[in-house]
Amino acid sequence: MAVTTVTAMGLMITALTPKYYKALAISLLILAVAAVHVFVGSLLIELGKSGQVSDQQNHWLDAAEFISWQNPDIFEAQGNYYRQQAFIVDEGLNSDNKAQVQSLEKSLGYWTLAIGASSLWPYYHLSALDVEVLLNKPDKAIQARIENIIKLAPNERGLDKSLLEIAFIAWPKLNKVQQSFMLEKLATTRGGVLKRVFTQAKKMGNHSAICVNLPWKKVRRLCR
Repeated sequence: MAVTTVTAMGLMITALTPKYYKALAISLLILAVAAVHVFVGSLLIELGKSGQVSDQQNHWLDAAEFISWQNPDIFEAQGNYYRQQAFIVDEGLNSDNKAQVQSLEKSLGYWTLAIGASSLWPYYHLSALDVEVLLNKPDKAIQARIENIIKLAPNERGLDKSLLEIAFIAWPKLNKVQQSFMLEKLATTRGGVLKRVFTQAKKMGNHSAICVNLPWKKVRRLCR
């Protein structure tokens, strides 16, 4: 009886072996294809990021986007590319430059896609805020974006410099609660960040908010 059982098991194993190896081969092939896909996508992104910004589409990034699905790294690269493209002709904002507006809208569209693919990453929201301010989006849109950033990362120090710069550039668009939040955060920053934020605020005529609300000892060199 034991011999019969062992013999039957041996036959079953022998019968299953080709199927097992076939399944294993298919699995390995899928993994290899996936690895090549990731490598090619990453290579295309790096080529796109290293190329010179022009008034044309970035074909490397377009190719990476074509072969990928919901890859936030590609959306980030495209968002940065079109933001840079917006300032090829005019170094500053020019409402008469329709191409600039179109590039900024494309940039915002890609940041929106990046947020859709990775909604909890606050830096995508920050980049979207930056472009929304450049496009002079309505107060409600700016406030909603800032609210999301604060909820996602209220104490993310890496955000502080850029967030504060953008906030004081768009100061009148913030609500009172958000202005108080930004002033409190600015009061705890180092001198270098404060000076940078003050410079940006002064360009927009919003520096008085800093001089009036922060301790005089901290801002006297900037405000006098």
